[in-house]
Formats: sequence, C-alpha cells, structure tokens
Amino acid sequence: MHAETLLIRNAAWVLTGAGRGIGSTDILIQAGRIAAIAPDLVAPPQARCIDAHDCLVTPGLVNAHWHSPMQLSPGTSDRMNHKVFMWENQVDTANRSQEEIYLSAVVGCLQMLKSGTTAVIDHFPEQGFGIDDVATVVKAFEDCGMRAVVALRIFDGEYSDIIPPADRITPALRKALTTGNTLAPRPMQDSLDLVRAAIGKFDRTAGRIRIFPAPSNPVRCSDELLVACQDIAESLDTGVHCHLLETRTQAELAARAYGRSMVEHMDAIGAFGGRWSCAHCNWVSEAEIAIMGRLGAVAVFNPESNLKIGSGIPPIPALLAAGVPCAIGTDGASTNDNLILQDAMQLVAILHRAGEPDRRRWVTVDDAIAMATTGGAKAMLEPELGRLVPGAKADLVLYDLSAPWWVPLNDPAQQWVFGERGGSVDTVIVDGKVVMENGRALFIDEKAVLNAAREILPGVRKRNSGVRAIAAAVAALE
Repeated sequence: MHAETLLIRNAAWVLTGAGRGIGSTDILIQAGRIAAIAPDLVAPPQARCIDAHDCLVTPGLVNAHWHSPMQLSPGTSDRMNHKVFMWENQVDTANRSQEEIYLSAVVGCLQMLKSGTTAVIDHFPEQGFGIDDVATVVKAFEDCGMRAVVALRIFDGEYSDIIPPADRITPALRKALTTGNTLAPRPMQDSLDLVRAAIGKFDRTAGRIRIFPAPSNPVRCSDELLVACQDIAESLDTGVHCHLLETRTQAELAARAYGRSMVEHMDAIGAFGGRWSCAHCNWVSEAEIAIMGRLGAVAVFNPESNLKIGSGIPPIPALLAAGVPCAIGTDGASTNDNLILQDAMQLVAILHRAGEPDRRRWVTVDDAIAMATTGGAKAMLEPELGRLVPGAKADLVLYDLSAPWWVPLNDPAQQWVFGERGGSVDTVIVDGKVVMENGRALFIDEKAVLNAAREILPGVRKRNSGVRAIAAAVAALE
C-alpha cells in the first residue's frame, strides 16, 4: 500500500476537530499528510479525485483500548461479573494457533474500519505469548491498513483480583488452578526481554504500528516490573498501556498492599507519567485524579463494557475538570459485543447527566469528539492525529449524508455523536491510503476471513477444558 495524491472534492462538511468545521471545501492529501484544506483546490498531476459532495469528512476515530483475542466472542458474557467473565474469556482465547490469532485481529479491524475507526491500541494478548504471536498480530494490522499500537500485556504476579480469597477456594478450584491456570505468571525478566525484542523487531512497522509495554494491571505486577515498563518507555520512546482500577476489588487490593492508592503508589516509586494510558479508571480517587492531571497520564473510558459487567462508572466530569487527558475505547468484543466507537462517544457524553444537576459539568459533544480523536492520539503518542489540518497525518473518514439519521443536517457534530453508528461510512483513508471504498475493504478478502473465523471457537474451547474447570468453580462461588 503506497500513499497516493488524493483530492477530496466538494465535501459538504469537514469536521476538522472538536468544535471546528468547514462547509463546502476540498482536502488535498500528499505523501500521507493533509497538504491543504480550502475550496476549489487545483488537482496536482496524477491526483486521484474523490467526489464528496454529499459527504461529511471527519478525523478517523481512535479506539484507545481493545483486545483482539476477544474478537470472536461477542454474545458470550451477559449477566457475568468481572471475575466470572475473566475466566470464561480464557476458555475462548487461550492456546490459539497463529491463524486463529490473525483472523481474530482481522475481524476486529474490519469492524472498526467499516464504522470509522482508523487507529487502535490492542492490549494483546493476556496469557503467556511469544515473539511469533507478536509478529502475527502486527501482520494483521499491516495487511488491513490500520494504524495501531500493539500493547504487550505482561504481569509477574497473581491475578488476585479474580481469584477468590484463600479461605473460599474449594478443593475443586484449587485442583483446577493447579492444572489449568492460563494466567500463571512467568518470570519478570522473561517478559521484559520479550518486550524489548518485540520493540526492536516490530516498532514502527509500515510507519504506523507501534509496540508498547503494557502491564496487565498494576495490582498484578511487582514494583520492579512497573518501574521497568516506565524505563523502557523513556529509553525507547514508547508509551505504556494498562488496565487501571476497573473494579472496586482492585482498589481495595492496592490499599491493603501499599497502604495507599494504586496511583499514589506508582507515582511514589517512579513508575508513572505522561507516557501512560490507563483503561477504565472507574475507581480512581480525588488524589489519584490530581496525580494523573499533574503528570498528563491518559484515562481511557470503556463505558459499554463496564456497564455490561457491572464493574463501575468512571468519574468523567471530575477527570476532565482536573485536566486529565481523556480517551475512549470499546474494550473487547466479549464484554461489549461491538467495536462501534460512536456508541462509546454517546455514552461518555450522557452517562453522568441524570446525576449531575449542574449542566455546566456535563460532558459536551466537543469533549466526546476530542476524547475519540486527539485524546486517543495522545494515548498512542501520535500528536499529528485526530485533527484535519494542513500537516496532520491523513487518517480520515467519509460518511454518506444521504442516510436517514443525517437528514436534515442540523448539527454535524451532534449528529455524529448521537445519531451515527458507523452505518454510513463510505470511504476510509489511513496514512494517506484509501483502505476502504464504498464500504468495502480493499486489501482483505472479507468473505474468506469471515467464513474462516466462524469455525474457530469450538476447537479453541475443546482444547481449553482445563481452564473451563476454573471458570465453573469460580462461577459457583459468585
């Protein structure tokens, strides 16, 4: 895929960024970047022209938290709490072949591109993994044309937040954990060596795929591992991605372990900063919010997933008021069932309104758009994403305004957040390349991929009977 010279002609409306727009204009794209935005631009020689007379053009959305291994499990987690879900998810995602890893990632890429998302942070995978697994998921993003961070999920402690207390562990659960625990930690140095090797081999693949260290969750990691991730990020110019305080249990575990909150502890040991992006943040305290605001760490909200499994609601107005950079994710398809980021944009805008009488504290449409564009770009360490201005990287989406939810066109920003659900995406451009046109992917055989993906789960579940026993034993206690 080579960057083209593209001239998008006569766009009905261009949302250049949160709170900004231009009507009836052209966009010139050269060498993967936006060269000009103005009416009646002259097409350079050999430029490809795209008619956008009845289209809205927006920055590509950034999904700042996703799990590609979960992509084959929509419709599998209703009325499960976090502990039960986590073990059931292992049954569907552990011990996969390279083809299964690849197909799961590509299915997710297709759904994101088709609904207007051009960039993603993939918190990958969960279980122990090797360099071949990283190569496979990188290839999936490369083949699909997406911009991505592959955030390598590591830990060196127990998943204590999803294992019942010792006095409640039954003989059946103890036996199952001994023989089938796919979340058993491995030595810290092994994980760090693997992360460094993956960064050296795959970081900046195709100029748009990054590799980050990604502690699974700080309560599952030693202080040494957390500090090492910060050191890797500083020395190799990467970010760090993690889950943070998704559940009340995680906040309670941190308080017992450290005598202070999780973020306070990480800050105190030098294992936190502006390179971190933190998924969920449902149970952050006022003190933790202040630290995040001071350091510039990104809070990544996943409202649909968190509501579905009852894990919590993030204090979005308080985080915004404290100057914390905010972004939006879908989380995995096993807890969300879709990767439509517009759904999450709508939720972050309205989630708190019924309980907040002061409308001045309500999250605005422009707040939601910023979270889904420039906020996600900050989490990816991509400051040139998320806005349509000259010099910015050319990741953008054309929406067909003839769809009923766009008629009449009263307020493009409001209708993008509250009305659009990805169904009117027509053309998607990533890094100056058209990767989807007329709603169809140009570089992936969609039919073949989807047919192959339909056949994967039964075999994966059969080979994971050991972890199924853990899931059943945990469910019996919950």
